[in-house]
Amino acid sequence: MKFKLLISIKAGWILAIIAGSLSTIHGQDTDSITNINEPETIYLQTIRDDFIDHRENISLVHDIGMNIVQRIDSLFTEQRADTADTDLIRGIMVTRGYDRTILAYRDILNGDYISDPELKLIIARHAALFEGYADVKREWDNQWDVTARPYIYKHGLFSHPPISKTADPPKSYTLYRDPEFRTILWDRRMFAYDVTFITPALLESIDEVIKRIEKIMTD
Repeated sequence: MKFKLLISIKAGWILAIIAGSLSTIHGQDTDSITNINEPETIYLQTIRDDFIDHRENISLVHDIGMNIVQRIDSLFTEQRADTADTDLIRGIMVTRGYDRTILAYRDILNGDYISDPELKLIIARHAALFEGYADVKREWDNQWDVTARPYIYKHGLFSHPPISKTADPPKSYTLYRDPEFRTILWDRRMFAYDVTFITPALLESIDEVIKRIEKIMTD
């Protein structure tokens, strides 16, 4: 009888310990972040810095695209003064691709570098989004290089030098009055506009990664 009593008491203590543990787990904040060690802190700082650089690159490509759109729109709407062809060409020839370094993190889910599962998912989701846009952007730039550049080099600025402004009536060769080149310009304009159109989604995704990292590091 005494032996059975001791078993009952011991069993009661075990149940109490289990119940207390479950109560503690149940009472934890579901948004709490696991404590991170020093190596992981260094890794998180590196990811944050890389994503900040990534954001700057996205913004730079956006600004280039916006400049191209504005230049070509001013031509098609006849708001642009009849300036030298070199002024127009200089502003639309730049093809700046995305820096794809950030794609080194696309397999972040496969490693144990960071412990926060939400951050892993956010990074993986952004990497997939960005890779798709970067591939499309590369195709746009390639089409410009294959179609427009050869045309400009063949029918370019120096093969038909402008006639003196003193001519009566004043005449000059302007490349962008060529119908074929205007079609090329329209393609260039649409590619540049598409870049500006996708930028907000990319920036929002990048900011989500940066904010999550900062939350992990400050909590």
